[in-house]
Amino acid sequence: MSRHRAPRLRRRSLTSLLAVSGGALLAMGCGSARPAPTSAEIPRDPLAVLDPGEWNARSAEELRALSVQGAADELNTWADLGAEESFLDPARDTLTGFVKTAYLSPEELSGLDHEAAHDRVSNVAPEFWQEGLRTAWDGGDRAFYAAALAPPFRAVGRPALAADWYRTEQEDKPALALGTTIAWTVIDTTTRAVGQFAYRLGIVAEIDEDGGAAAAAIRLSLHGMDGCGIAEHEGRLVPTLADEEAHRSVQEATWDEVLSSPRIPLEHLLDEDSSLFAGDDTTYLPCE
Repeated sequence: MSRHRAPRLRRRSLTSLLAVSGGALLAMGCGSARPAPTSAEIPRDPLAVLDPGEWNARSAEELRALSVQGAADELNTWADLGAEESFLDPARDTLTGFVKTAYLSPEELSGLDHEAAHDRVSNVAPEFWQEGLRTAWDGGDRAFYAAALAPPFRAVGRPALAADWYRTEQEDKPALALGTTIAWTVIDTTTRAVGQFAYRLGIVAEIDEDGGAAAAAIRLSLHGMDGCGIAEHEGRLVPTLADEEAHRSVQEATWDEVLSSPRIPLEHLLDEDSSLFAGDDTTYLPCE
């Protein structure tokens, strides 16, 4: 029996509790992408029409450079930590490094085998995610933590990110939250079909006295994908770009339900039951 199975549930979660460094909750969901207008000869980039006022980053460096929202003097748990944004540099560097490798480097990850891809992501993951990441990889949920495309698909250009950093608090502890939708244009190099896929990503990290992440929870949903295709390719991504109604419907729903409203408000990051991270069968084709 293969250890890699299709993500049947649109929302998955597992918890890894580490006695010293804290806990990590890894929750996964589902996904979609919408069809782009193309001619038979010249594929067009569907992300070119995105509003730059909503999509405020195109790289890990631009993500890291975004300002942190939320005033420290309005949060009781931040009273002894100060209001300087630079205080959060260690935590922001850690989270940005993980996002860059896991979701912003599909060409690099696509060239690695199953274990090599795990090692690449694991090398930039904080210690408190290591055990949960290994379990997710072995359990068939690699797609949620490594944006690696199956052949004959290729990512085109740069990703588009709609992102917000928030200074906040949770369970009477200071916290840093990151909410971002990450979209990629993708092409089937055989048929020249073009579309997009997206991740919704939410991270809430407990902040220690040195500005680092002491523990963090991460939730994700994946959009614009074929669940059976992912299972057949051991967790590599298979976008819904086939010329059939089910694939076209997933692409259209991804655009309408995810890419048209990409920002993730703080209240949804703090709500463990937020509908933004609950999967559905409209933006992700499940494998029954």
